Amino acid sequence: MDRSESGIDDSASLGDAPKPWSLRPARLGARTVLLLGTGSVIASFYIGTGDVSVGTNMGAKFGYGLWWSYFVLGIAGWALIDMSVRYFLRFGKTPMSIFKDVHPAFTVYMFIAVVVCATFGSYNQWSACAMVVTGFFPGVPIEVGGALAALAGLVFLLTGAYKRLERVFVVGLVALIVCFFGSAFMAGFDWKAAAHGLIPQAPGKGWQALFSNNAGSMINAWLILIYPYTMIERGWFSKRLQGKVNVLHRARIDYAWGILAAGVVALPLMAAASAIARPFGIVPRGYMDLSILLEPLAGTWSTYLFLFGLFLAAWTAGVGWWLCGCYALLDIFNLPIRLDSKPMRVCLVLFFIPSTALLLLRVNPVFQMLIFTAFLTLVFPVIGFVLLYRISRPDMGYFRWSLKSPQGIAIVAADLFAICLSVYVGVWLGWVKFGQVFISR
Repeated sequence: MDRSESGIDDSASLGDAPKPWSLRPARLGARTVLLLGTGSVIASFYIGTGDVSVGTNMGAKFGYGLWWSYFVLGIAGWALIDMSVRYFLRFGKTPMSIFKDVHPAFTVYMFIAVVVCATFGSYNQWSACAMVVTGFFPGVPIEVGGALAALAGLVFLLTGAYKRLERVFVVGLVALIVCFFGSAFMAGFDWKAAAHGLIPQAPGKGWQALFSNNAGSMINAWLILIYPYTMIERGWFSKRLQGKVNVLHRARIDYAWGILAAGVVALPLMAAASAIARPFGIVPRGYMDLSILLEPLAGTWSTYLFLFGLFLAAWTAGVGWWLCGCYALLDIFNLPIRLDSKPMRVCLVLFFIPSTALLLLRVNPVFQMLIFTAFLTLVFPVIGFVLLYRISRPDMGYFRWSLKSPQGIAIVAADLFAICLSVYVGVWLGWVKFGQVFISR
């Protein structure tokens, strides 16, 4: 967005400034709407191995009955990103600056959380890539398969410019959607049941647990951090208020697509599991189980397409975790936020080493999941509350909370809904799932 764009000066006094949410954004051309590169990067956080497991479990237990949850939870995910973008447009600062300004202890906390979550989050994805590689090439040791996938991700980020990264993520997202839908069509697809799944419902006993698991994925605290970084890479900022409104409008379409993509990808996963596993009362334990069931009932190509889609989902998610972690670390240490900078390359290598070492050392997944879950338990509500505290203050100017217009009321409601779900996810991950692990052991 052109920084010299004409419009109302954001530095105008409160008396002269327009009322909150009263300006109309400029119209976007069809070409602009279709260039949803950053939204595809955002989608990589929603479409990883955990999301594939949740989608297949939903389909195996309830068919399409929980498809609606992706869109209800998506409202909260959208609001979380929107809060961070509004803060960035208002002050020209990244959301990480909020934590650095509140107290130095928050900076230390965020540093530890970023390192731990980005390391283990990416490790989960490289493990899935390893299993897919071993599935196609049984002679390749699983550690080697995962290390090669991680190395490919490292080389891609070290040699690629940001625009190239977006293009690869767009192609990867489209390809994995095609793969999953192709696999589902071979297994069987009930469009009527799928349409019924858009209606909010309680499809059966135990649906709350899957809803909570899905919430843990859709209410992704790290998305609060990463989207403004991509805006910096693109130069999406304006000093004038009308320009800020235009940028916000464009950005909202972009990350709405990233969130919508999670629901789109979930549909074929539910369809395949509903057709293959549900009739026999089988509930897949992990993301690889469905591939085993597909071959005898839907054919070899159905399995191949599913595995290709799984690899793409895991690989892009692994790259996404590294990208977000590196951006956050650069921000914490006040370094240039650029993919092609030397500090970024150093950070990428530093994340590559422990992520790959965990594969080579064959660390028990239970232990790393305990650590990962413990940190996410704290991260979700803390980030949510700190951001809510900041964006609800009057000095947000035009972007402040207001109940004097329907749009203002909708924004306040969405923000509060997002924070409530963030707290719910934190409680669920911490006190329920974390406790279940110890009880089961």
